[in-house]
Amino acid sequence: MGTINQDETTSLLSRSTKVDCRTQCDENNSEFFDESLVPSSPPISIFSLVPNLIWIEISLFSNVFLSGFDTTVTASTYETIGGEFSAADRASWITSSYLITFTSFQPLYGSFSDILGRRWCVLAATSIFGLGCLGCAISPNILILDIMRAITGVGGGGLISLSTIVNSDIIAPKQRGIFQAFQNLLLGLGAICGASFGGLISDYIGWRWCFILQVPIAFLAIFIGYLYIENQPEFHQDDFHSVNLTAKIDFKGSILLVSSLVLQLLVLNFGGNEYSWTDPRLTALMGLSLIVSIWFLKTEGETKASPIIPLELLNGAFSYILLGIGVLAGISNYAYLFIAPLLFQVVIDDSAAAAGLRLALPSLFTPIGGLSTGYFMSKYNCLPHLVRTGSLTMLLGNALVLLIHGKTPSYLISLYLAFINLGQGIIFPSSLFSFIYAFPKDRQASSTSTAYALRSIGSVWGIAVSSAIVQYTLRSKLFSELARLNYISKEEISKITTGVIKDIGYIKLLPAEIQKPVVGVYEVALKRAQLLPIICCFLSLILCFLRDIFKPKTQTGFR
Repeated sequence: MGTINQDETTSLLSRSTKVDCRTQCDENNSEFFDESLVPSSPPISIFSLVPNLIWIEISLFSNVFLSGFDTTVTASTYETIGGEFSAADRASWITSSYLITFTSFQPLYGSFSDILGRRWCVLAATSIFGLGCLGCAISPNILILDIMRAITGVGGGGLISLSTIVNSDIIAPKQRGIFQAFQNLLLGLGAICGASFGGLISDYIGWRWCFILQVPIAFLAIFIGYLYIENQPEFHQDDFHSVNLTAKIDFKGSILLVSSLVLQLLVLNFGGNEYSWTDPRLTALMGLSLIVSIWFLKTEGETKASPIIPLELLNGAFSYILLGIGVLAGISNYAYLFIAPLLFQVVIDDSAAAAGLRLALPSLFTPIGGLSTGYFMSKYNCLPHLVRTGSLTMLLGNALVLLIHGKTPSYLISLYLAFINLGQGIIFPSSLFSFIYAFPKDRQASSTSTAYALRSIGSVWGIAVSSAIVQYTLRSKLFSELARLNYISKEEISKITTGVIKDIGYIKLLPAEIQKPVVGVYEVALKRAQLLPIICCFLSLILCFLRDIFKPKTQTGFR
């Protein structure tokens, strides 16, 4: 999340003119004040204390819903989009390009909103997101679509973080948990709708409508936000003109992080596909990626602005372990979102709509896991056990996915995926708060943004690596498998291989005797890629036990 400079108890309640009579009497003549003379009053609703709170929350929660919807709607449609542009081998970039800019800009919105004001930052983030979605809807080719997705990610990085920041301004700490729970529910509902309706929309009226339908919701949120969202009390318009933005906001770090992630994705995209892993051009690209990554870390250590990843938080084994769990959870989550729709469409022969619906019911277990985690955290203070439970549940679910084949009953598939989603709902908040609570209060905002940034980087890696595994396996095994059919020439095999890699819809056009081995190879490729989230969940579980060994001596520092 973004950096929040004001104290957690700061509130916009100062806008209200209501004054408690006890406070007024105490201030004016405290020595003669008798509390028993003041009549008791009924509890005051938070909705009466904060002007226009319902409208503010409608605007903020619309943004949260859009963030959840956009995540899963692309997961259920990216292969359809890639097939239309004959670029299924580059379809993972539809999600990756969004995540790169999302990851780089999400931590900056806290600093932006402190300097520019909450109101204009919320409006700007939602506007960029909405315009990006509109650009996606009218994109003529895969390259323009990827660029538009990157622009959408710039705005998307602020949708959730700014909602949390604004609510921290206006909601008292005692009620904040309720609003955070609603925010999590809206995020989960958006994800469920994206998974459920994305493929359906794509199959019946076209994938472009998946982006078009987000635009009116975004602009409704902008209109309501313009009318009712206000800046934080300590913000003064006059101060803005005296602020040096480049001195306060880590633009250089953001650019270097984007460059580093793009270079890493290019290595994974080209390696084993366009070039062999020993090709000098690929080696040079890997070297450049390493140099830029080191430059980014050096910049984060030296910058006077609010860094994207404050290196002073990485000061012990305990912090690395907790952040490692978050990164591994991010890798597992997006690898699963990449692999599952492909598995349903190729191996089970689902349409895009049916594949999306298969993701819908299990998605309900993510908010269930999140709400359960919140309850057990507050009731029993058992964060270490929750992190282990989340890792183990995700490991079980991802391992069970290996059992899915063309004849697997639908109820079993839903059960397997439910374990994954339940585990995600548990591990994401529990690993986040484990890291945050290891620091004193004045460092919790920066620790929050660091945890989110590294989890998002893991998400980028999850898609990129799983896509690279699938593409490499298809290219290496399809030729040898089809060569066993003696009546197919090398030229025909090459044509089939290219067609399958560019568009999974091409498989359905093949004769049955060729289609069967092609589907078999695709299944092998997907099962190999599925090993990635399994390994990550296993490593996460190991880190959970190491966490107990390296736990801090105090609540405010590491060993």
